[in-house]
Amino acid sequence: MHQTVSNPSPTSVTQQYASWFDGRIDEFIEGHKGRFGSVSMFKKRNGFLITFSFDHSRRNQRYKGTASIDSSTVKSQLDTFTDIYNYLCRHLIDRNYHRPSFDALKPLAIGCLDMNGSRYWRSIGPLENPHIHSIWIFADQVREGFQKLISDKERFLAFKERFCLREMDIQALDHDHRNSTGEGRATSYMAKFIGHNNSELLVSDDFRVLPISKRPALH
Repeated sequence: MHQTVSNPSPTSVTQQYASWFDGRIDEFIEGHKGRFGSVSMFKKRNGFLITFSFDHSRRNQRYKGTASIDSSTVKSQLDTFTDIYNYLCRHLIDRNYHRPSFDALKPLAIGCLDMNGSRYWRSIGPLENPHIHSIWIFADQVREGFQKLISDKERFLAFKERFCLREMDIQALDHDHRNSTGEGRATSYMAKFIGHNNSELLVSDDFRVLPISKRPALH
């Protein structure tokens, strides 16, 4: 007798990822907020919802030979997201930010790939205009440096040009709106493409969580 195993729906997958992202955010804040601080206030003070839209023609010129958005031989949008994270850590924390002594200052950054129109899909649609929705939670000591960077027009323009960014939409994460099933609306919005991509796997790399957790040493 054969049992049929149904694949989870895109909505179910999105909810699971959103819930996991919510947990990572709360875990990060619990470790940074101080004894008498609240998670919600820390998130409002130090959290940002950032969408990175790319200048694809400039990216294609810079990374010639791009065959598709998922080519293993070419820097992907999420690879660029990691480059952005490392750049910000280097400039906002220290050039030696990778040392363990700076771990407490590193922001949490969760980036999810998305495509135009994905919120209206019933099944996966055309992979047009790949962009990244992300949530960043900064430590108190680093937030001000980030705000100075984005408020300095000249530095901010140079930053966008460096990473071939057409637009960078930055919104304060000053709310904690939830879906009826309990997941954050911001994390659910970020994860909507992952739900569709889960069944087709047209893109092998559809999210990043930074910094990458260190594995415990084997004894």
